[in-house]
Amino acid sequence: MVEIKKSFQTPLWILRRNESDIINCYNFMTPYILRATGGTMLNFGYWNEKTANPIQAQTDLCMLVGKFAQLHSAKNVLDVGSGFSAPAMFWKSVYNSLNIMCLNLNFVQLRNTIGLVKRNNEINNSINSKKTRQALSFINHNTVRDISLLNGTAKILPFTAECMDRVIALESAQHFKPLIRFIEESRRILRHDVGLLVVAIPVMTMAKSSLSLTKIHEFVKLGILSLMWASEHYELEFVKSLISRSGFDIINIEHIGSHVYEPLADYYAQNRKAIKSIILKEITSSSISSYLQSILYNVIERVVFNSAVKMKEASQKGFIDYVLIKAKLA
Repeated sequence: MVEIKKSFQTPLWILRRNESDIINCYNFMTPYILRATGGTMLNFGYWNEKTANPIQAQTDLCMLVGKFAQLHSAKNVLDVGSGFSAPAMFWKSVYNSLNIMCLNLNFVQLRNTIGLVKRNNEINNSINSKKTRQALSFINHNTVRDISLLNGTAKILPFTAECMDRVIALESAQHFKPLIRFIEESRRILRHDVGLLVVAIPVMTMAKSSLSLTKIHEFVKLGILSLMWASEHYELEFVKSLISRSGFDIINIEHIGSHVYEPLADYYAQNRKAIKSIILKEITSSSISSYLQSILYNVIERVVFNSAVKMKEASQKGFIDYVLIKAKLA
């Protein structure tokens, strides 16, 4: 009954969107996400014609961000909003010399990181897909021991000045409020000679002040995404302006929305029945609470599916994008 009670609080979490609300939303939705994807990453993924499954897409996004951040030449790396630390584990497996610190406000995710790694190892041993096994192979206990886990907020980074080579926010900065506090703190702790700020973030592509009635109508049609997607609905030019005026020079921006929203929605549509079956299989009890939980999931799944379709349409119309931004200290 706890899950049912939480479901009635969800609208308040979405509308208020403070730090506690974001944590509650993630903790409520994460079990469904993990069952649907089979892994511990919480990003949309980078998709192409060779992508076999969500785990591979999410791993490919981590690989892309790692290359974009030039991790081959880094030593001390801070991953802000690190989720279950799966991206950090992947980067550590590729770039062995990295010293990675994972900062996460969500203590539940930090506490469960080790246990979820163990669960993924069990999944890795039982699956038949070679590509999926390869995508999960970087997750192991030795890697976890080489990564520091810290509980804290992106607005006050608990580090001394000029101690980091990279600050990375992989699909987390859309939740930071106010975003400028994170950017200013990143500037403080990055080394002036080699420091890079790297942000992978979903964005709107039109300024709120210039929204026409047609664009407003299209944005509202995103359904639940008009409230929950991107959390603060940051617009690309706004993000760029915050970075620039905080003492950074933007040296590269990659637009990858076409490799994110549309193929993700297509995969969901093509595999919707199988995904529902996997999730509902976890609800095997005949108790009233399990019955209500099953009803609740079906409602949530329908909303999420419809939102994914609308997200695809918004991407095709150019209203939303997904960008990688790299900046160095000016």
